[in-house]
Amino acid sequence: MARFKKMMIAGAAASTVEHKIGGSAAADSPANTVFAVARAAVKELPALPPAESDRLERLMRQTVTADNPAVARAAIEAAAALRCQVPFTTAEQDRKRVGHVARFLVWSAFGDVVDPVRAFTKANVDEHLAATATKSKRSFEQRRYILYQTGRGLHPQQFPLAQPKNAPMRHRHPVASHSEIRRLQTIVPRLPARLGERTQLLLDLSYGAGVRPADFRTLRGTAITSVVVDGRAICVVAVPNLGGGVRQVPVVDPAIGGRLLGAAATIGDRLLMAPHATIAERNIVNRVSEQLREKGHASLDPIALRNRWILDLAERVPAVLLQQLADLCELRILVDERGLLTQYKLRHAITLLAEARR
Repeated sequence: MARFKKMMIAGAAASTVEHKIGGSAAADSPANTVFAVARAAVKELPALPPAESDRLERLMRQTVTADNPAVARAAIEAAAALRCQVPFTTAEQDRKRVGHVARFLVWSAFGDVVDPVRAFTKANVDEHLAATATKSKRSFEQRRYILYQTGRGLHPQQFPLAQPKNAPMRHRHPVASHSEIRRLQTIVPRLPARLGERTQLLLDLSYGAGVRPADFRTLRGTAITSVVVDGRAICVVAVPNLGGGVRQVPVVDPAIGGRLLGAAATIGDRLLMAPHATIAERNIVNRVSEQLREKGHASLDPIALRNRWILDLAERVPAVLLQQLADLCELRILVDERGLLTQYKLRHAITLLAEARR
């Protein structure tokens, strides 16, 4: 965190002159812009867990269907007690799990006797799952996971933890090609106005400044400013880092920088992706892809666009600057995507190393 603070102070104290965007809507200084982005990216802490007595009382207010109301009541009480032996996560998780366990206990009741310890054998659980199975594979797996986890607390030998399987090799880093980026640029003018604006912002911020998909929910127009270097206004995007702090990413492409500065001037202090809302929807990036598919176009993948930006940047700047601008925790993408990067000949490597010593 300290190194980000030093970077912010150094950036704010630079001798360059910042150009304000849209008058009063722009930040007063680079430091104010950085702190505003940091404040917008702050995530709310989880709510305090309820006291166990309150939690148990709330769970016992649930209901379950049974021919005998006494069995239903006993099943809810047993399911609530079993759930309270597990650390609290969320109220919704408590509600769902108590419901699944209570329905199993009603099914496995012997007359009007509910006996959780005897009921929770693997044979009983598997029989219940088979008897109540639906066409939904996801629902079946969810119920099996909940019942197996509950049974593991009573009979660990019958419900052992699954052994991890060796995952097959997979392509972990989607990378957009330059032809895909050109295709996106050509379809933007033909899209409806609002969809075109959102698509252009996603494209410019992902490929032009390496913005992560999660950051689009909090970025405002004031996160985009400009500084004058050698008589030329350079667009700068302030983006929150994963580990805290904010990085300032220059956008040196004149066309992308111009569009971003224009968008910032129009939107001001409002959210870039949802200027008419106070809070952007959680899946706002996916919503744009859905709308593109509805129009007959391929989806837009901001992760692939960011990865293309990282690979292009890796060929032009030192690794230390790449990590600073892209907020990379490690450089595995350069290893995994080695085939997309330049392969240096020995003489070229010697020339570059010699120049670096000057």
